[in-house]
Amino acid sequence: MGGPGIFDMKTGLAQGIWALKLARETGAPLPTVTFLFNGDEEIGSLSSRPVIEELAQRADVTLVLEPSAHGAVKTARKGTGIFQVTATGVESHAGLAPQDGASAITALSEFVVAAAKVAAPDKGTTINTGLFKGGSAINVVAGQATAGVDIRVSSAAEQARVDEEFDAIEVSDPRVRIDIDHAWNRPPMTLNSASAALLDLAREVARDQGRGHLPDTAVGGASDANFVAALGLPVLCGMGAVGDGAHGQGEFIYVDTVPGQTALVAGLLGRLTEPLRG
Repeated sequence: MGGPGIFDMKTGLAQGIWALKLARETGAPLPTVTFLFNGDEEIGSLSSRPVIEELAQRADVTLVLEPSAHGAVKTARKGTGIFQVTATGVESHAGLAPQDGASAITALSEFVVAAAKVAAPDKGTTINTGLFKGGSAINVVAGQATAGVDIRVSSAAEQARVDEEFDAIEVSDPRVRIDIDHAWNRPPMTLNSASAALLDLAREVARDQGRGHLPDTAVGGASDANFVAALGLPVLCGMGAVGDGAHGQGEFIYVDTVPGQTALVAGLLGRLTEPLRG
């Protein structure tokens, strides 16, 4: 079954509701469950982050129903930066007095090429300039240009290195000013000790349900689980759909995996009436 949004992450939301219904129908004791549906996650959870952090600190555990990684739960995610870079140059007539101008577009082009070289894929750091705009007219040397840069890091050390190296980038025309908004949106997510205990419990549930070993993995994308993990709280991400093609027209899920994923969440809810071991 396919369609935009079905994998990331509408199926996960539906599975969460049906998992709670299934768990209730077993008649077993259940913990109090709070659902949080977030509408601004894809743009960085700009308004919802404080709500997420407040609710996570009041809860015993957090389960994030983002899509799975081919059936694996996600226990590590990259931190994300959404940097805005602004170049301010000097406008002039491109034909009559080009020498009087200082092109913000040329300078910003130099900057984004240099910024791309700050990437270190071997350390988990990737850099992508996804938006670029500037200028006022074809026959005017551009006085302003902006770029939106997506940055992914696996560690706080890499975050600090990127900050330092971005600030050190120079452009050839000293008349152009470069301003960088270092907007780190989410911290890296790692498998803390509290989450490791939750993962162990999820694996027990999976074995009891006859599905064998439940794998976990690290992924490049970020989610609201990053905020919870950074607080040192137990969280598992990727408890939702099995499929592929996130954010594309060909996004799809494997329908036959939906019952198993739903049962896993339901089974885990039934085991969360007691404190986690570990």
